Formats: sequence, structure tokens, C-alpha cells
Amino acid sequence: MIITPIEKHQSEQAKHVILSGFLERFGFIDHTLNPDIHDISLEYDGTQHHFFVGKEKNKIICTGAIRKESHHTYQIVRMSVLSSYRKRGLGRIMLQHLEDKARFLGAHRLILETNKQWADAIQFYKNNGFTYMEEDEISCYFEKEIPL
Repeated sequence: MIITPIEKHQSEQAKHVILSGFLERFGFIDHTLNPDIHDISLEYDGTQHHFFVGKEKNKIICTGAIRKESHHTYQIVRMSVLSSYRKRGLGRIMLQHLEDKARFLGAHRLILETNKQWADAIQFYKNNGFTYMEEDEISCYFEKEIPL
């Protein structure tokens, strides 16, 4: 898998990867919950927020992004791998890429949230060094300190 910053012409294909994961997991898509992917290249312009795509043979199979939350904290968002490409370590590769990019940008801490019913995602983040912080009715929240 080759990971690159998203290009404008890739936005619809990346959006499809993300939304297909939601549809598979929840059985429906609530578009009001995803305003940041209506125009990915505008929202993730590479200054404060960065969006990446993982490709095989020019097909986008994986997505991930980081959003600057404060001077030394970035949030991991939009992690998704097409179902037919899962269980190959691609999510772990993308997550490491996001962590490396955040470190390069000066992050000392990563945060993320995931649906608390999504057991596979929760275990994935725990297995990759994220620590459970708290939860609410819908989500679990995690953090990870980035060594300097």
C-alpha cells in the first residue's frame, strides 16, 4: 500500500471508503454526522488538518486523517479500510503513518474517539498503544502520548 496526501480528484473515492464502512457497520448512513467529508480537500487542506489515502494499483483502499486540536495535540479521524482489504495490517500501517506525521508536526499527544459498540476498533486502538480515557452514551475516547 502506498500512502499519499489526498488529491482533490480522489475525494469522492475516499468518501466512498469511509461511508461504506459506516453502512457495513451500522446499516445506514447519517450524512449530517459527517460534514467534514462533504468537501474533503477543503476541510483537510494540509495546514491544520491532513487527510491521507492508502492505494493499491491506484485504487483507494484505506483512509486516515489528523486534525490539529491544540499546539501539541492531534486527533486521529477517518480511519477506514475497505472490507475486502481488512486483516492485512493496512489499518496499522495507516495509523503509524498518521502518528509519524503528527510527530513531525510537533504533536506530543494523539486523541481519538470511536463508537463504543465497535469492539474491533476499540481493540485495534488498544493494541496500538492507545489508552482508554472515558466514554459517553455513544463513544469511547482514547489517547496516546508520542515519545519525542
